[in-house]
Amino acid sequence: MDFYLTDTATGKRLHFPMNPERITAVTSARIQTFEAIELGEYALPRGSMLVRMTFDGLLPGETRKHTSLVKSWRDPRQIAGDLSAWRNAGTKLRLLVTETPFNHDVFIQAFEHTWAGGHGDMRYSLELVQARDILIHPEGQVKSKAEVKVLSASRSLPAQAKTHTVVRGDTLWGIAKKHLHNGARYMEIYNLNKALIGPDPNKIKPGQVLRLPG
Repeated sequence: MDFYLTDTATGKRLHFPMNPERITAVTSARIQTFEAIELGEYALPRGSMLVRMTFDGLLPGETRKHTSLVKSWRDPRQIAGDLSAWRNAGTKLRLLVTETPFNHDVFIQAFEHTWAGGHGDMRYSLELVQARDILIHPEGQVKSKAEVKVLSASRSLPAQAKTHTVVRGDTLWGIAKKHLHNGARYMEIYNLNKALIGPDPNKIKPGQVLRLPG
């Protein structure tokens, strides 16, 4: 069993290095929980579409990258950066859990993460909302299918969140001066991204996507 999130526009794929223990599907009628440690019987509720899916787990640090339970290891900070960027941009993703019925277009509704232990591990939780196409007909008019407007709307997208992708030579002071017009506000950026950056605000890495104060 493998968990994947794929950007439907670019094809960029995240393969979770360790499987979460379970994934929970919340429907309009009831909650179904699917155990992921041991393969069991998987069934979707009859007459109901999945609305929200949640799961949590562990992203292993580098010291655990060669253990038997880890596959396709990536630095947890890079994974957190990708998930944060997808959430902030309202990117439509494809959730695929092999050997289960989970294969849906989704948005990231919530992403939380904390650092745990002394191995560089990161614990995370994800809440995904299924993406649906809504067909809208102008009132009093009958349109052909080709004329129907299709809107992707299964979640309220966040207000345009400002981010900055770190490039070589960047510093938090310089980023604060560029975007906030005051380099002394660099700690505001650090506090928003402390889980991603780590304990030292001077050690930011190219490719990290930093959230900026509103």
